[in-house]
Amino acid sequence: MNPIQTDATPKSENLAGQSESAENARFAHSAQEKKRNENRRKASRYMKDLQRRSVVGDMLYMVGFWVEYVFVCVGRRLGAVLHGVADTALNLLLIVLRPILIGLITLVEDLTGPFVRMASGIRHIQALPDTMEESEAGTVRAAKAKYLASGIRKYAIVVWNAITYILPAVAAAGLVVIVRGGLGLKFVLNVQVNGENVGYVESEQVFESAREDVQSRINTAKRMLQNSGSDITDTNWDVYPTYSLSIGNQTMTESEIANAILRTASDEIINGTAVYVDDQLLYVTTEGDHLRTYLENIKAPFEDAMDSSIYTAFAHSIRLVDGVYLQESVSSYADVISALSEGGGIHTYTAVEGDTVQSVIDTTGVNFDSLAQMNPDLLSLDQEIPEGTVITTGASSAELIKVKVVRRDTETVAIPFDTQNSESDQYDFGKVVTVQEGVDGSEEITYETTMIDGAVTDRQAVAYNVLQAPTPEITVTGTKLKNGMFAKVGSGSFIWPVPGYKYVSRWMGNGHRGADICAAYHTTIIASDSGTVVAAGWHYSYGNYVEIDHGNGYRTLYGHMSEIAVTQGQAVSQGQTIGYVGSTGNSTGNHCHFEMSYNGALFSAYTLFPGM
Repeated sequence: MNPIQTDATPKSENLAGQSESAENARFAHSAQEKKRNENRRKASRYMKDLQRRSVVGDMLYMVGFWVEYVFVCVGRRLGAVLHGVADTALNLLLIVLRPILIGLITLVEDLTGPFVRMASGIRHIQALPDTMEESEAGTVRAAKAKYLASGIRKYAIVVWNAITYILPAVAAAGLVVIVRGGLGLKFVLNVQVNGENVGYVESEQVFESAREDVQSRINTAKRMLQNSGSDITDTNWDVYPTYSLSIGNQTMTESEIANAILRTASDEIINGTAVYVDDQLLYVTTEGDHLRTYLENIKAPFEDAMDSSIYTAFAHSIRLVDGVYLQESVSSYADVISALSEGGGIHTYTAVEGDTVQSVIDTTGVNFDSLAQMNPDLLSLDQEIPEGTVITTGASSAELIKVKVVRRDTETVAIPFDTQNSESDQYDFGKVVTVQEGVDGSEEITYETTMIDGAVTDRQAVAYNVLQAPTPEITVTGTKLKNGMFAKVGSGSFIWPVPGYKYVSRWMGNGHRGADICAAYHTTIIASDSGTVVAAGWHYSYGNYVEIDHGNGYRTLYGHMSEIAVTQGQAVSQGQTIGYVGSTGNSTGNHCHFEMSYNGALFSAYTLFPGM
């Protein structure tokens, strides 16, 4: 037995283990190598990226640098330009202002120089005692007197020059004061009668109106005397007021100055109230307050304080004016009332034999409701009225004091919509397509209705208020012609006269002068070309027909129309409606007889429209 202890592992197994260990070592080494290579690649990529980033950074830096540089340069150039412009403008301003400034400085020096020198001399006189000894007091006084006399002789001209400057300034100041005072003055007209001042008015217009008022008052007095049978010969009736320009503040109105003129011109005056009708003085009374009450009572029945839409007034313009009037012009209160009330009363109708209520209405024009209200015995329109029956038909106010009632009311009316039409070749000729439906609008109209004695005398619209604007109807008329309905002739063209209908029952030939185009009754017939209608009327064979001269030797005729839409001498355009299909004249069915001629010779429409 071998005494040496050995490993129980076989040699082959040791070799295998060693081989596996070597393999593992190589694998580990390979993995480490791969990792190192990967790190090298990452490092390489990082360096490349770093280089690229550096390039981008440099590029951005350069861009920023050059942009800033350009802006700085432009700013400097612009600043230099602006600085140059400013310097140039300043130099020009100095060139313009320098002579003015030099002149002003020279003027100030010329004006103040003598006074400065005079002040210097005075200071010199005051300083003389300081330069001489006390024992020389007499000498000082003599020196002062001598220096002063010399200064007066030397500067006497200064005083004169000062006066030449001061006096114009004082005069200018005085002128300003005078002008300002004059502008503040109020110029008025001083009215005089027989050399005596009666008052002031502000304008010639007021004076003329007052003078006319005075003359009107005098004429009223003359008329009253003439009506009483008196003979007017006294020249004292004439009053001639005059005026002159004056300065004042207190002025009179037209009525006040008229009263003052009469007070000055005559002693026979009285305070009263004038009645002006339509701006004409008709009467004068001393009972003005009573007359006002009387007139208000006449209007009272027509007024309605609760209804603001109604207002009343006299049909004639009536004004009552208090003032001074000649005694001869005054009428009694009763006479004024009687004169104003003339012409009023009840209107009646005396029935004749055979009269009925209806015949009375036809004769008088009074409606049944009004007639029945005034005559309760009238019950129906066919009621017979005995001969001689007096029927009340109305009442009227006195002419001068007729009361008019003006009522304001509103009415809502429709505003018709307009139709806006255009043409399009997207639709067949003559077809009208409504793109937008029209809708009527509405507006509120305010009316003022004037009634006198219950009858409407005037009605006027005084205000309009649109509540809703109308929506226009928008339509499109087709102009597309079907195949074969358009023919070119020389420089002109013709279109088929009955668009939409192509069937021709008979062409020209064998004594037949044209083409008979079959169509429904009242289908539109259009002008085949522009021209002038030379005939439009009735023909025993054509019936209602139209003939058009196209001005280039061509003429067309359209017969058997149910209705003609043009007149002789009328200019028509191609495609314009000239009539409607019918069967008038020598015809057995609705169709359009279409003739064409050139220089008076007929030719078949088939030559132009063979596709029909």
